[in-house]
Amino acid sequence: MPEYTDQFVTLNGCRLHYQDWGDAAAPPLLCVHGLTQQSHSFDGMARHLATRFRCVAMDLRGRGDSDWAPPETYNVVQYAKDALALLDHLGIEATDYVGTSLGGLTAMSIARMAAPRLRRVVLNDIGPEIAAEGLARIAQAVGDRSDARFTSVDDYIERGVLTYFYWLKDRPRDAVRELARWNLHREADGTFRVKYDPAVRGASTPTPQEVQARDKFLWEGFRAFTGSLLLIRGGESDLLAPPTVQAMQAAQPQLRVAEVPGVSHAPTLDEAEAQAALDAFLT
Repeated sequence: MPEYTDQFVTLNGCRLHYQDWGDAAAPPLLCVHGLTQQSHSFDGMARHLATRFRCVAMDLRGRGDSDWAPPETYNVVQYAKDALALLDHLGIEATDYVGTSLGGLTAMSIARMAAPRLRRVVLNDIGPEIAAEGLARIAQAVGDRSDARFTSVDDYIERGVLTYFYWLKDRPRDAVRELARWNLHREADGTFRVKYDPAVRGASTPTPQEVQARDKFLWEGFRAFTGSLLLIRGGESDLLAPPTVQAMQAAQPQLRVAEVPGVSHAPTLDEAEAQAALDAFLT
């Protein structure tokens, strides 16, 4: 079974961690996670694809095993610069790309800077407009978990995962535990805290003017994609509304869309429907 190696490199003043899966000579596939996730979010998908691709799953600054950084650098422009610097470090001129949520927004930022470096792009439950209801739920989850302490992985699952990601209740507990354990750091007293820097949640709710500027920035990035596009949407997503999907298809007619039923934000990409869509798109 394909496995990964843990790698570290300092780029743009921050020590970053990434997992390197598969043969270095295989076609590259850069994987970028969501707001409070980390590189292990892609383990199931990477095991499925690593016989065909060199899957490089990075921890964004402030998450996972990457170093925390000045709060003002927690933005999609900096994440895009870090991703491009990692590609440079690896000698990768152009790559296929999978981005979950924030990772998809990072792809839009990369497209504004250097669209030819992205070939086929998979956006996992994210578009250039973000539904306010879903954003509020995620902000609540980030705030509640960032300062909490948990007595065990199962305590974290009950209080920090299933409370906000209800559809995971139907998954086998061992599978949820495998996803959840990578999000945690064990403290000296035996308790656990989430690995991400609390500062990633931001300082305040954006104003209407800031939302308008954000959407304009992201739509420009989405329209800048020059390669093939696949959108995987959770069938019950509260972050990516159907009208936004329709607008995305109008802006990029080559966009393929697949849904994972029974899932909100965001699919873990090891679901049968997600893997079938990935296989068809990445052939």
